[in-house]
Amino acid sequence: MPVDLLDRLVIIRTMPYSVDEIVQVVSIRAQTESLTIDEDALVLLGEIGANTSLRYVIQLLTPGMILAKTSGRDTITRADVEEIDSLF
Repeated sequence: MPVDLLDRLVIIRTMPYSVDEIVQVVSIRAQTESLTIDEDALVLLGEIGANTSLRYVIQLLTPGMILAKTSGRDTITRADVEEIDSLF
C-alpha cells in the first residue's frame, strides 16, 4: 500500500437537506424557471425531497408545470405534485 494513500483520499462529510432547505431550493429554482407554485405544493415537494432526493424534486417541476398548463392553470398545485409523483 502506498505511503501517501491517506493523503490522496479526501473525505467530505455531507448532511442530508432538511425539508425547509429543500423548500427554499425548490422555490429559488421555480423563480429561476419563471414557475409559480402554491405553498402547499412547495411543502409537499419538500417532504418528497426529504424521502427521496433534491434532484428528484427539481425534476418534478417541469412535468408539474406541463400538467398545470394542460389543466388550464398557470400555477402548480398540490394535486399536480401528487399526480406527477405517483407517475414517477
